[in-house]
Formats: sequence, structure tokens, C-alpha cells
Amino acid sequence: MGSSFFVGLLTFLGVTGFALLLMRPVFAHYVDSYAVRVRPRKVTDETSAAKPHDSLILNLMRTVGELVLSMMPALADRRTIQYLTEANYRTPSHLAIYMGIKTTFVALIACLGLMAAGSSPMVLLMCIPAVGGAWFMPNFFLAGRAKKRQEVILSELPTIIDLLIVCAQAGLGLLMAVDKVSKETKDSCPTLAVELEQLINDVKIFAKSVPIAMREMGERCGVDDLISMASALIAAEAKGADISYPLKQQGEALVDKLKRKKEEEAAKVPVKMIPVIMVFVMPLLMCPMLGPAVITVAQALAPMMGGGPK
Repeated sequence: MGSSFFVGLLTFLGVTGFALLLMRPVFAHYVDSYAVRVRPRKVTDETSAAKPHDSLILNLMRTVGELVLSMMPALADRRTIQYLTEANYRTPSHLAIYMGIKTTFVALIACLGLMAAGSSPMVLLMCIPAVGGAWFMPNFFLAGRAKKRQEVILSELPTIIDLLIVCAQAGLGLLMAVDKVSKETKDSCPTLAVELEQLINDVKIFAKSVPIAMREMGERCGVDDLISMASALIAAEAKGADISYPLKQQGEALVDKLKRKKEEEAAKVPVKMIPVIMVFVMPLLMCPMLGPAVITVAQALAPMMGGGPK
């Protein structure tokens, strides 16, 4: 009895987690686009290296993560650090909390498997893929967070480029233009404005050139368009040319890229609607149409099948 209960619990948790992982982009899209909000969304001031919230659970996860990293520092691999950086979790506390969450999930699944393995060794074998899934599943959520932030940066980038072009044509240098744009776009483009402030700090503190700092910003955010724009600015700066021309070229290319992406998403909508129609719409149409016919045929065949009155 206990073994079957834990097997069923592990199966339920695995199927539920996998279903949530698959449906999370759909839920997030419809909630952000069509949900009716009782209260307005709270505006948060995002920073380039925001500190985690102070709560009991996060402090516990951070303690567990610091303990795990002190014993096995190799768990903080390059890919994990890259995902955390792209998702704007850039402090050591974020890394410790993330490792603590992964370790807690793995320990919970392993304990459930060991408790259920007393009567059946096969449960212990089933626990191995469950532990692996518990370890790697947070990576998918972290990658989704990083991808969402990159999409926000790409949506804000055309506005930033247009303002940089205006500042460059007005006679401002690149550093002054970036400083001016970062201050003027805190409300309209908050995510990229914060990254531009970090870029200015890198230039002032580490004495880097603006294109080099912009390339590092693109690598930090994981946005290739920022890296290509930085390369164009580096080439223009080496030749002593006007920076407004490469900025205009990059802006036009980015707008064209975003337009094609929207067209591709619009073309995929009919295909994505087919499963929804087959599961939710077609039964509602077919049941009233075929229901009476099925009942009539069943009543006509009942005497032949031996189900009628004797």
C-alpha cells in the first residue's frame, strides 16, 4: 500500500511538473495579454545586479546553496552562471539561492523514493530519472526567464537606437548620448535603461570605450543584436566616421527582423489553433449533431444484440 502510494505520488508530481513546463509559455502569454487585473501591476525598479528579496524561505535556500557550493563548487558551471546573468540574477546570493532550490528538490524526490523503496526495489530505479528531472527542471525555468528578458530588450532596442541617432545628429558624443538616453528612457524602456547605466559605470570605472562596454553588455544580456551594433560602432570609431549611419543601419535591420518575427508568429497561429479546436470545439459541435443519431442506432440494434426486452 505504501509503495503504490509513493509511486503514484512520484508519477503525479512528474506528470504535473512536465505539463506545467509545457504549458507555462501559453499561460504566461494569455495572462499577460488578456487577463483582467483587479489591481494594477506593481512597478518594480529593476537593477543590473538586483539583490534577492529578504524572506525566510530564500534565506534557507541561500544557506543550503552556500553549503552545497562550499563542498562542491564545480556545480556552479559556466552554463548556469550564464543563464543567471542573462536572467538578471548576477549576485553570489542569487547563485546560492538557485543551487539551494535545486538541491532541495533533489533531496525531496530522493527521500520520497527511499521511503517507497522499502517494499519494492523497482521504485528505487524509478527514482533515478525523477531525481535527474528534479535537478535539471529549474534550468528550463531559468532559461525561460532569460529568454523573456531578451525579448523585452529586443522590443526596447529600436527606441533606444532612434534616440541615440537623434543625439548623435545633434552633436553629442557616444558616451553623452548613451547617458542622456539612459536617463530619458527609465519609464518607457526600464530594462535596457538599467543596462545602459551599467554600461556607463563600466566606462567610467574601468576606463573602457563605449563600443567595448556595449559589446560586453550584449554578451551579458545574451542579445546578438547588441553585439553586432557594438561591432559596427567599433568599426565606425576606428575609421573616424559618423556613428549615426551605423546606428541607422542597425536600427533598420532590427526593425525588419522584428517585423519578420511577428509575421512568422502570425502565420503559426492557425496551426496552433488546430489542437484547441479538436479538443474543445469539435466535441461541442459533434455531440449535438451525432448524439440523437447514435441513440437511435443503439436503440435499433439493441434487440439484435440481445439487449432488448425478452
